Amino acid sequence: MLAALAAGCSLRANEPVGPTQNTPPATSTPLPPSPSATPAPSPTSTPTFQLIDSGLLYIVVGIDLDQALPVYLEPSPASGIAGEIPPTGNSIQTTGLETTTEDISWLQIEYQGLGGWVDQSFLATQEGSLPEELIALAHTAAAGLKIADYSRLEGIIHPQICLRFSPYPYLQPSDQTFCPDQLSQLKGTSTLYTWGRYDGSGKPIELTFDDYHQRFVYDQDYYQPEIVGLNQEVSSGNAINNIPEIYPDGLFVEYYFSGFDPQYGGMDWRSLRMVFVQENDVWYLVALVHGEWTI
Repeated sequence: MLAALAAGCSLRANEPVGPTQNTPPATSTPLPPSPSATPAPSPTSTPTFQLIDSGLLYIVVGIDLDQALPVYLEPSPASGIAGEIPPTGNSIQTTGLETTTEDISWLQIEYQGLGGWVDQSFLATQEGSLPEELIALAHTAAAGLKIADYSRLEGIIHPQICLRFSPYPYLQPSDQTFCPDQLSQLKGTSTLYTWGRYDGSGKPIELTFDDYHQRFVYDQDYYQPEIVGLNQEVSSGNAINNIPEIYPDGLFVEYYFSGFDPQYGGMDWRSLRMVFVQENDVWYLVALVHGEWTI
């Protein structure tokens, strides 16, 4: 399998095209506290809810792996706690009831027999399904990317295939690829690398590692996305997704936003796909693929 994968990507970074004026690196700031970071009231009896068959499922986002999402008996942090959903919780169903109190948007849900109200900002719409092992790996990567700390990814990047960076959904043989020991040396450097070509103009994408990260990796808050696709393509555009051809045995997690400004009618959507391959029963991250509308 490795030979087939290697054929689709370079295992060494392209030679730098030359130095440029140093740009300020992304600021490493602590991740926001988990909603269960403070002591919660003792659990009480769990109410029973009437679920609706809306076809919508939800997945937990934005929660540290050592924390959990509290489920409240009522739509208020002051109410009793019915229980908790793990940070990899998925396939969460809803009764369809929503309300806003104390500037928090609440959703009434049911998860594995646990019913109650949760802060909707820590839920994303789920499409597709994957084992929680892969959800946890993607969550770990998103947490590190949020603060531009690639050291958090080193333990999950494939040691031989390394980590590919693609600015658009169509992967190219010329995509930059860096191994874990290289990533730790790139942050804060002024070296320009050629990452591909800009859609539309065709001009070379010549950016420092930090600038590429801000423009084509973490250009939105993918730690708390709107939709999560679990090995299911969510984004849409003219660019062909050739991930299955380059990584035929790979699986991917897609973090997606449907758009930000209504005047663009969804054409300002953004996404980040994380591609994983398995070797000796261990899953590894092998690609970060940026997505946006292309012409």
